[in-house]
Amino acid sequence: MFACKACLRRAFTALINRADHVATQSGQRRRYAVAAVPVKANGKANFRTGFKANFKANFKANPKANFKANPKANFKANVRADGRDVYRSRDPREQPEVRFDPLHIAIRVQKLLEKGTFDEAVVATRSASRMAKVVVSWNHLIDYEIKRDRVRAAIKLFNEMKKRGQLPNAQTFTIIFRGLASSAHPTLAVSEAVRIYDNMLASDRIQPNTIHMNAVLQVCAKAGDIESISRIAESANNSIRTSNNQTYTIVLNALRSTILVRQHGEHGVKTGLDPDDVEKEKPRVVQQAKAIWEQVILQWKSGSIVIDEELVCAMGRILLMSTYRDAVSVEELLEQTMNIPREERITISEPSKGASKGESSLDRSAAYTTPVAPSSNIAYARPGRNSLSLILAALESTGRTTKAPRYWEVFTKQHGIVPDAENWHQLITTFRRGKNSGKTVLYLQEVPAELAASKTFRTAMATCVRDNLNPSAFGHATEVLEIMLAKLRTPDVRTLTVYLRVAYANKYHFIKKSKGNEEAAKMRWGTQLATALENLWKPYRTVAEQYKDEQPGSIIKQSIIALSRKIIAACDRVIFGGMVSGDVVETIKRRRNSINRAVVAHFEKMKELYPGFSPEDEEDEEDDQDDGDYYGGFARRLEERHDRRER
Repeated sequence: MFACKACLRRAFTALINRADHVATQSGQRRRYAVAAVPVKANGKANFRTGFKANFKANFKANPKANFKANPKANFKANVRADGRDVYRSRDPREQPEVRFDPLHIAIRVQKLLEKGTFDEAVVATRSASRMAKVVVSWNHLIDYEIKRDRVRAAIKLFNEMKKRGQLPNAQTFTIIFRGLASSAHPTLAVSEAVRIYDNMLASDRIQPNTIHMNAVLQVCAKAGDIESISRIAESANNSIRTSNNQTYTIVLNALRSTILVRQHGEHGVKTGLDPDDVEKEKPRVVQQAKAIWEQVILQWKSGSIVIDEELVCAMGRILLMSTYRDAVSVEELLEQTMNIPREERITISEPSKGASKGESSLDRSAAYTTPVAPSSNIAYARPGRNSLSLILAALESTGRTTKAPRYWEVFTKQHGIVPDAENWHQLITTFRRGKNSGKTVLYLQEVPAELAASKTFRTAMATCVRDNLNPSAFGHATEVLEIMLAKLRTPDVRTLTVYLRVAYANKYHFIKKSKGNEEAAKMRWGTQLATALENLWKPYRTVAEQYKDEQPGSIIKQSIIALSRKIIAACDRVIFGGMVSGDVVETIKRRRNSINRAVVAHFEKMKELYPGFSPEDEEDEEDDQDDGDYYGGFARRLEERHDRRER
């Protein structure tokens, strides 16, 4: 029967094929070696190497064969997110029930993002999205992109997240909105934020809450889109989207920002609008702010919202942009919301019994800031550094600078506010408006050394210039100079220049005391100038030595040369005017020649670097105009008076 080899081969082939078919139907499949087992040189078979070769050959021929029966189970049981075999790891965190836990996946994605491996984090999140709900991991990815101002990439991840069945939660929208608020592309950010917010309003799954609404308002406020702000604010309700203090703060700051941008431009770029048109726009904005503030007060009295310092200052800054009367009402605003009494009314007035509901016994002229004591269960806003700067700015704007020390004591002593550098500078600026050099020196001594700034001393010295009719102005300026040398590591060049201007400007009392003796007045003035030159010599040498290696065209170098020329001019006036005695003249001459050599050397370097350079190019026009009045005016008037008497 099997005498023929061909018949025998066909019979065995049919038998083998049938057995393979039966094994496949029963779920068992036999694998046959397709590669020979390697043999070592000694003739023994290497079964480990042969097994690896056979496994690789079978997997290469059919890579998906191991996953056809139950791919999800096999994937979870055998393969990690990065493709490694779990059975080779003994770490309990690598077990299937741990690896696909959303919390552990989110922690792993966050660590990958901290290392900067964004692509690996995306791959891990996408792989895990097939097995679990990993919304937090997607939130980390979106937050990573949006913090790097890649708005389009973040929105693309947001859309991919939804396509993969990962439904966004409330935190997802919060991350997107807050990230868009800090974007460098405000127009694109507003369009995306409003679109997503409108989709949330139309959705039944997640409704936007107060946090979402405020975040979108912040996006629109940064772009200056008042229309979008109004539309978003109208979506507030009495349930999950109630307006709070942050909501009103954002709206008020947005109204103020529109005026500032139109008036001063944005990022140094002028808007090109007519200043008269901007001034006409201010009353309308202020009226809108007052209407909003009335709603705030009504809700505050009813206990619906809490008023904080940020909200009070937002309203106060708008009042400072308006008329004199509105600026004065800032004091009433602080009395109403922070219980800080004005000087003329020490206590808050209670509503009169005969007054109608919502009215008080106070003056009705400033109804939007009328101080009405709220119910006992409502707290006042807590004062802080921002409100301290606000009241000082209001006093400076209105010229009521004599109240500044009182308010300063109330904030710092009664409420325990620790002033910062800006508060100190604002206080000195207020004294400058009031030409009070004495108070300036008194409070400047209390400024901590770590908070002392160059601009504060410039303002203090400018106060002495404005107070030039005060016989003690030069003495106060000298004290300011001494305080600056004690608290600043490097003297401020601009302050030194202004100090010399004080020595020139503070001269009227010499004429008044001389009683017609021009020569005596001239000698007293010369003594004051010589004293100023003596006080300037040491700090001048300090800054000249410290910045001697600076480039000739640098700003600090030009400021030092400008100061040097002012000192040379003062020395010449003292020397050639015969204002001081001989011993002092010799010292002034020696120092004058030393400074002059440095100035000449600077001009020679400038001509080498810039062939068309002229010494007049470094003249400060504003200083020259003032110096012409201060330097030459007094001597010229003395000469004219002397000529008239001779005639």
